[in-house]
Amino acid sequence: MTGRPAPSRRLFLAAACAVYGAWAASPALANAKKEKKEGGEQALDPSYKLGSMTIPIIYNGRIVNYVFVAMTLTLTSGTEVQAFKDKEPALRDAIIRAAYRTPFTRGDTWKEVDGPRLTGFVMGQCASLFGKGKVASVEIVKQIPRQQLMPPRSNTVKAGASSSLNP
Repeated sequence: MTGRPAPSRRLFLAAACAVYGAWAASPALANAKKEKKEGGEQALDPSYKLGSMTIPIIYNGRIVNYVFVAMTLTLTSGTEVQAFKDKEPALRDAIIRAAYRTPFTRGDTWKEVDGPRLTGFVMGQCASLFGKGKVASVEIVKQIPRQQLMPPRSNTVKAGASSSLNP
């Protein structure tokens, strides 16, 4: 038995990573928004990623869960991303304060925040902090609940209404 040694798993893993890297980097699969500049070049729309924030899920005046939310702000053309770094703490503080004051709780689940209300609030805060027209859109990229809790039995119960929480 003087044959060649069998290839190791490391070799197969390295080859798979190389093939996947080449596939993911191909321009046809790029998932970035592009717009034309005057010179005909392609440029990426500027965006700013807010780090993960812990948003409370409040039901009947009590915190029943937390959802970790990551958002991306899509900026308008010509807006400098560096200007957002200085005011990001103020934006994050406003979001967390509003989450406790008027919760972004959905009536049908305790695993996600009310996306349209949260993004609308963030757009309003961006307009007041950074100036109108600087942020084109807000996207919730990720929502991870701390606990996998079931909502109340009745789907018609609103977030602030009182009811018994029988597990």
